[in-house]
Amino acid sequence: MTSDKYLPLVSVVIVTRNRRVDVLECIGSLIASKTSYSNIEITLVDNGSNDGTIEAVSRKFSDVKTIYSKVNLGLTGGRNLGQKAAKGKYILFIDSDTAIDRNMIMELVKVIENDEKIGLVAPKIYSYLEPKIIWYAGATFNLITSQAHNVGAWTVDEGQYNKIIEVSHAPTAFLVRKTAADELGGHDDVFVMSYGDADFGIRLRKKGYRVLYVPKAEMYHKMNLKKNVKSLRSLGFNTSLRPYYFARNKVIFMHRHAVNFPLFMLAFYPLFTLYYSIRIIQYHGCFEYLRPHFAGSLEGLLYFIRTLTNPRSSSSNSRFRQGE
Repeated sequence: MTSDKYLPLVSVVIVTRNRRVDVLECIGSLIASKTSYSNIEITLVDNGSNDGTIEAVSRKFSDVKTIYSKVNLGLTGGRNLGQKAAKGKYILFIDSDTAIDRNMIMELVKVIENDEKIGLVAPKIYSYLEPKIIWYAGATFNLITSQAHNVGAWTVDEGQYNKIIEVSHAPTAFLVRKTAADELGGHDDVFVMSYGDADFGIRLRKKGYRVLYVPKAEMYHKMNLKKNVKSLRSLGFNTSLRPYYFARNKVIFMHRHAVNFPLFMLAFYPLFTLYYSIRIIQYHGCFEYLRPHFAGSLEGLLYFIRTLTNPRSSSSNSRFRQGE
């Protein structure tokens, strides 16, 4: 890494919607980390919150730049707004329901500064409520079946994941070289939420950049093992919008990156559609998730049919788009 006398500017971008308490804690942890890494700027992109998030942040953290969007642009659109405002050599994209270790940014920068071919570095992520339980220690993505896997998920940290490794992508938080992010054109807005992180990481790799997991960099995500396993949160469904985007975006993502897209659609997509339908029905009170799940599955199927006649076809906007 460069001399301690010069720390490259890190632009932190947080995207949020109606998470005032979480955002304040997240920013507080970032401010505390300045004792380890002082050269950061923080931008909060608010996707139309109505819980007083912007006002609360402005009162408590006057140095934080806030961008308010009346329209909910989703995670990808919000991150792109933040990227345009970023002035740093690096951008730290981080979800609002997190808190970081004071040394996290320093550890990430140490690694990425060593090699210009490193485009993205990701921290070890623990469960916020069970701080010895790992949620992320790297990730793999099966481009035949579409299954993503967080390495070490829901295991006790005993030092077994303490090596820097190549990964497919990084969810929740990652530090990226700004020139690399600009080269990609940011996150693809077609995803809105689900699969945006995976698409970003894999596109970086296709550009020749390395994507690494850095175990000495640590943070905490507000995920709970017991609650996660016994609810639809284990599927990533914490709002009724997510089943739609999850089903639809799976097809868009695999059309872009799959080893054999027709095989995926014919052999695996029907099985996943059935599996997630059964999982949704299993949970009492979650039937409202079925409609968007079926709508997203149908949109994915129609997308596939369009690609058969027009390989350049892309997904159309949907009336289920977030915020409508």
